[in-house]
Amino acid sequence: MSSIWIMVAAFLCYTGMYAVRKSFLAGQYQDLDIGFGMDPKTLLVISQVLGYMLSKFVGIKIISEMPPKRRVYWLLGLVGLGLFMLGLFAIVPPKWKIVTLFFNGLPLGMVFGVVFSYLEGRRNTELLAAALSATFIFSTGLVKTVGVLLIQNYGVGEYAMPFVTGLLFLPIFMISVWMLNKSKVPDELDREERTERTTMDVTKRKDFMKKHGIGFAGLVVIYILLTIVRDFRDNFIVEFWEELGYGREPELITLTEIPVAIIVLIIAALGILIRKNRLAFNLGMYMIGFGALVILLSTLLFEKSLISPVMWMISTGVGVYLPYILFHCLLFERLIAFLKYQGNVGFLFYTADALGYLGSVTVLMLKEVVGYNTSWVDFFIDINIKVAVPIMILVFLVLFYFSRSASPQVAPVASKQSLNDY
Repeated sequence: MSSIWIMVAAFLCYTGMYAVRKSFLAGQYQDLDIGFGMDPKTLLVISQVLGYMLSKFVGIKIISEMPPKRRVYWLLGLVGLGLFMLGLFAIVPPKWKIVTLFFNGLPLGMVFGVVFSYLEGRRNTELLAAALSATFIFSTGLVKTVGVLLIQNYGVGEYAMPFVTGLLFLPIFMISVWMLNKSKVPDELDREERTERTTMDVTKRKDFMKKHGIGFAGLVVIYILLTIVRDFRDNFIVEFWEELGYGREPELITLTEIPVAIIVLIIAALGILIRKNRLAFNLGMYMIGFGALVILLSTLLFEKSLISPVMWMISTGVGVYLPYILFHCLLFERLIAFLKYQGNVGFLFYTADALGYLGSVTVLMLKEVVGYNTSWVDFFIDINIKVAVPIMILVFLVLFYFSRSASPQVAPVASKQSLNDY
């Protein structure tokens, strides 16, 4: 019962956050004149992602050192500030809208780390994290569908729509925060099997990088490439469907993500059946290589008109979200466990995520600056092909590194500070 409680709480909490972060993507903002000679929606996306990316860099320290008793206050403050900025987005002059979205993204990047800190270090973390990760696929489509329906069916303006969407989901978010705060902490068996999770100060972060930095760097590069594909697909999926001839069918944004969510989350959740941490990590890496292969093959088939647009979007969804969610559900969790390193997933995840969003925003800026004059769909085809092969190569390099890594080591005792001490 406690597992179901925390799964529901995590899912609802991050869905509420996505209503504040992702709902603006339901608009196209073609009448918006910001200047700079760039596509206005691309500018809005870049602005928010820059704030979100900076939040990830800040989170490397804040999340890895955050005591449990402060989590509730951080969740309420971070999402509350993001929603306030959407209110300003609706009313400020055009050239200030990119500023409000920057400050909308700035707090929201740390929400995942706070929520995941309730889930990590448990024997069933993969199952719990699968529920949280379902929001990456289902909830992001849901809030955009709600946004499009508010515009098309209820006469809500494009610029007010994000704030209205956030308000609709706010009660759900508030309830979920209360539920998370009432959830049970990991027990002794959890700590024995998955290693006790502790805060990581700067000394412990440097120690981890010194001992395992090369392998971790390989994982980070894979994550950067996945984030570029995933973020581009997520940010411009409304434009994809418009170009593919499905612009008046907003329900497709959600409906095509349902099979993606089912397939990916079942695979990710099955990780709890593998008790050996190193084996689970290795199988997760092989699944990442498989996901990259799916991206490559499905894109080549679509390019040759051998599969339909709907099948292509579902296939690429599985291909990108399977490895992306395995990072969140399994890989970093099991890496800490099989290395028997007394730290937390927050440091690993936020380092990778910060650099992932840096890669994502760099690609968007290059597309505009270089003047890559092609459709959104053609650009997505191009980046799919260019990232899939490097990912498959890096998978085997990372596996080789960790297969030869030294015996598990424990972080310096002087820096140890149990999360349960707070």
